[in-house]
This record gives sequence, C-alpha cells and structure tokens, in this order.
Amino acid sequence: MLMLGLLVPHLAQAYTGVTIVINAPTPVNLEFVEYFKNELVSTKNTNLRVNVVVLKETEKLVVAENSELVIALGVTVLEAASKLKHTTPVLGVFTSLPVFNEILVKSRRDLGNFSAIVLDQPYWRQLSLVRAILPDAKKVGILLGSASSQYTDDIKEEGEERAFSIMEENVYQETDLMPKLKKLLGTTDALLAIPDGLIYNRETAQSILFTSYQYQKPVFGYSQSYVRAGALASMYSSSKQFARQAAEIAVKSQLKPSLLPPPQMPKYFSITLNYQVAHSLNISLMDELTLYKKMLEAETIELMEHEEIKH
Repeated sequence: MLMLGLLVPHLAQAYTGVTIVINAPTPVNLEFVEYFKNELVSTKNTNLRVNVVVLKETEKLVVAENSELVIALGVTVLEAASKLKHTTPVLGVFTSLPVFNEILVKSRRDLGNFSAIVLDQPYWRQLSLVRAILPDAKKVGILLGSASSQYTDDIKEEGEERAFSIMEENVYQETDLMPKLKKLLGTTDALLAIPDGLIYNRETAQSILFTSYQYQKPVFGYSQSYVRAGALASMYSSSKQFARQAAEIAVKSQLKPSLLPPPQMPKYFSITLNYQVAHSLNISLMDELTLYKKMLEAETIELMEHEEIKH
C-alpha cells in the first residue's frame, strides 16, 4: 500500500512559493529544476516563486516554513525536510516507495502535507512491459529484500492478471544474493528488478546481469543505466517527466488548504531497450516507439478498468 501514517492531515495555509532542495548541483537535479520552472510557465501559473537551496550534509534545512512547498530531491534531502514543521508541505522526488514509507513513519508526519512521487513504476505497468516483449512467458522471478518484501502480494496479484506466475526469493543478507538469484533463474523465464538497495546497487549490478546472461534469461530493469549495463529493457521516468508531474501537483495543491495528494507512482514514463542483448538471447524486439505506443494503449485500458472498479 502507498499510504502509511495518520489519515487526518493538519490543514496548511496556501503557499506562495516553491523551494526545491538539492544535495548537489548534479545534472539530474539541475535538469529537474529547469524543467519544473518551464512547466510552471507553460501552465501560465506565474504566481509561484521558485527558489533553489543546496543543502550541505552538515547543514540544517532552513526554508520559509508554512508559506513554501518544499520539493526534496533525493533521500538525504527528504530526511532533512521531514524534520521541518509538520504544517510545511513537503514533496519528495527521486526516492523509492519503501524508503519514503520508512521516512514517513520516523517523521510521524501526516500524508496530507508529506508526500512523494516515488521512483517505483507501477507493478502492473512493469509486468505489462514484460508481457509485451515476452508474450509466451509464464514465470517471472523477483528478488525481494527487507524493504521490498512487503509488496509481494501486490506484485503477485498484478502478475496473475497478466497470466504470470510470480516466483519470489527473499534476500536478507548479501551472501544470500547469488544463490537465490541462481535458484530463480533456473525456474523462471525472466527476472524483474524491484528497487531494493540491498539487492540492486553499484556493487551487485554487474554480477546480477552477468549471471542472468549466463542462464540466458532477460532482466527487466528500472533505469537507463541498467539497460546500458546489460538488461534487456527498462521502464523509467526522466527528470523532465518527474518535473512535469511535480509541477502539476504544485499548481493543484497551491490553493487553500493546500493539501498534497497521497504518494504517487510516476505518471509519465519512458522505455529503453538493449537490442544487442535481445539478439544474443534470440528475442525479437519491436522498436522503442512502437512499444511505447503499445504500452500507452494498455495504460489507457488499465486506467479505465480501475475507474470502473471505483464506481
């Protein structure tokens, strides 16, 4: 579930500005800032001032509390922002869902003014991509750590709707990773990477991809870098796409009582494919644009079905 914490939020005053807090002027962070400002201009909402704060590791975050929407880029910045007054609205970006939930619980804040656009793509969207590329696949493997294991039932439910058997292995220490990975690869058609810092990180990425390649099983990742490193396909959201969604939230929540929506998964997404890996695994791939359009069609149907269930 996305929601944790108290269900009745404190009312906040309408804010007049946005402070984007970053930990360093990296290309990704600067791209977000640029696109966010452009999105505000394109919506003709020029009332909101945009301020950028670079928060150093040892500094305490200081903003115009209660009159600012704070957009925190990254985990360390979100942790710092969680210590602001509870009436100051905070929106996290570039943070995974498990990590956001951990920060939310520790902060004892309310969802009405502490939210996020999480990195995690919806499971149904990820599994739809696997189905589109591997129409005959029956079993999809997932590795879950302590942070991601709470979503097992959700992933399995979405898998069943797409005629997949989801085979999971739980990894709670580094020494378990490779044995559990090999066990999965021996019994499944593909590996779907679910964000979890214990499993997928800079130290483990190459070993996971190399071992999967040895077993001739494709890996579906969640970033461009994973595809460049050897994954078959990845579904991800760019800085521009996160900025667009954040700007939409800022505009909608500006009016009193300026309550933020519940944590959201990415609304906009991109797909990247590794044709060399596909050729090596003897997998036929359509071009990225065609696949993207197919995914958008599936998305429209999925959202319509969800609306029907609500009503």
